[in-house]
Amino acid sequence: MDTVRSHSDWYDGIAKKVSELSNTLSEKDYRKYKLDLLLCIAQRVDGFFSECPQCQAFRQDITTLTQDAGNVVQIADRESRKAYFKAINSIIGHLHRQHKLVTEGYYMGICMALGAGLGVALGTAMDYIGSGIPIGVGVGVAIGVALDTKAKKEGRILCPRETTRFSKTALVLLVVLGLLALGGIIAFILFRRSS
Repeated sequence: MDTVRSHSDWYDGIAKKVSELSNTLSEKDYRKYKLDLLLCIAQRVDGFFSECPQCQAFRQDITTLTQDAGNVVQIADRESRKAYFKAINSIIGHLHRQHKLVTEGYYMGICMALGAGLGVALGTAMDYIGSGIPIGVGVGVAIGVALDTKAKKEGRILCPRETTRFSKTALVLLVVLGLLALGGIIAFILFRRSS
């Protein structure tokens, strides 16, 4: 269920403040303090505001974070930076646990790691680990991409990017995946012939 709707006056104020910060901060500091992410979080919290008491409380936290962001950068106090990022991570954790939002590529990363582990077991069963790992990674990536696509269709991506019809990252990933699978198959065939 996608609860993102038209923006409130609160969100418009946050967006204005972040825009002002983008004009005053260096590009490096803007990225370092993840102001784009903060804006995405604000949008999602605003979408869940009417139905979630915790999101109502987070609106005040986000307002404070945007007001203090310029000071955190200027003062460069380590404790202030830690508190800033801890607050952002706390909000992200809530959105992940309570509203089932995930970052882009979340499932692919998890499934690829699980697939590699299963690939080792598969390779061991086939008496050649070199062929099992690429097969496992390939299956893991395929499942992860499918789950990520499902999450995107359901509107559960925390900070969706505007993408072209077929992103360059997906193309590179498919090429690497194909090469891994091909390498695993060739290694398996060569190993079977030599034994």
